[in-house]
Amino acid sequence: MHFFNPALVMKLVEIVQGEHVSETTAATVMDVARRMGKIPVLLRREIYGFLVNRIITAINKEAFSLFEMGIASYEDIDLAVENGLGHPLGPFRLMDLTGIDLAYDIGMERFRETGEPADRPSPTVVEKYARGEWGRKVGKGFYEYPKKEGQNPQA
Repeated sequence: MHFFNPALVMKLVEIVQGEHVSETTAATVMDVARRMGKIPVLLRREIYGFLVNRIITAINKEAFSLFEMGIASYEDIDLAVENGLGHPLGPFRLMDLTGIDLAYDIGMERFRETGEPADRPSPTVVEKYARGEWGRKVGKGFYEYPKKEGQNPQA
């Protein structure tokens, strides 16, 4: 069961039926998720990133490509995704929320696994990571956020 953060709020749960998981077990876990008030989706086999993270990765790659080519500002890309696709947060706002440092770490881990240059974090993520602009947790990412009293600048 792959829950989304915050687990008490988010309804979706990805249920992964790996090669050693029977149909009966998968069906039971789907039922348990429903009884927990969740909306389960079934993956018939395990794959890196599961469903939602793979889809978000594809959106993020295109958003960064458009930004880095100078096609649109990150603010306008966020507005387009929020108002054109109905996402609650655009890709840059979402990355500020989840952490640019996390995006960097995941991209580097994936690159080390595959050796594929396309799996490296975007140049913009690398630059923000190096500057310590990791998003909301530090008060600055793509956007600026008011610092909370006693906030660790590299939390």
